[in-house]
Amino acid sequence: MNNAQKRWMITGYAGLPFGEFSQCEAGNIGVLGVPSEVDSGPRSGASLAPDALRRMTQQLGTDLPANGRDLGNLDLSGDWSGVLMQLVTQMVDHDIVPVVLGGASDVASAVLRALPDLPVVAAMPLARRDLIERPANTIWVGLNGGQPADVWDQISQRTMAWRTARQLDEGHADTLDMPERAVLWIDISVIDLGHAAGAVGLNPGGMKPETLVSVIGAMSCSWQAIVITGLAPARDTRGMSELAAIETLNAALHNG
Repeated sequence: MNNAQKRWMITGYAGLPFGEFSQCEAGNIGVLGVPSEVDSGPRSGASLAPDALRRMTQQLGTDLPANGRDLGNLDLSGDWSGVLMQLVTQMVDHDIVPVVLGGASDVASAVLRALPDLPVVAAMPLARRDLIERPANTIWVGLNGGQPADVWDQISQRTMAWRTARQLDEGHADTLDMPERAVLWIDISVIDLGHAAGAVGLNPGGMKPETLVSVIGAMSCSWQAIVITGLAPARDTRGMSELAAIETLNAALHNG
């Protein structure tokens, strides 16, 4: 985020002071916006998400159950994914939890590449090819029935844990075997479009926002990094999608 934007926003995400990585202490979170844009499809606007989430937390008077700094927005010129990977690695090595606000899914892909040995909890409607090819340390939350047959085969072959949106809405999340430490990836497209219109992906029959918040909040896991992607705030004039993202992040931080 440039200086003009920082002056316009008196405080950062949820009232956190703007600052630098060097000002974070062990146990803090470091909020980083990565305003990348989707490269295909009819629903663009993911690049607006980091600042929209900051504004919404200020309007709501949101407090975080954690201390830290808002590191502003990453400059997307040059090899930004490499810079993001390096920054995430440094933060985790110093016991600082990166909270990365995307952006498109390429933001999460960079974070996962930076932390290849950590399990992943992925809340998203469709399994991504790069995640399917991971080792068997991925838990899928909120999948819909639109997966190709070979995707289900690969998930099964790797004995990955998964729950569909319908199963979670019906309360079938208690049998998930959670790791002690993991990376959390929340794609807002996992929420049903009727409940949260501001998503990059169209997902009729997706999760209810309250289900997503409840499921993530109940996971007794120490989150080493949290990534939010797939939010297109201009598509949702009521701001319900932003509210769902904020409440889910709070639930994760409160328990993790």
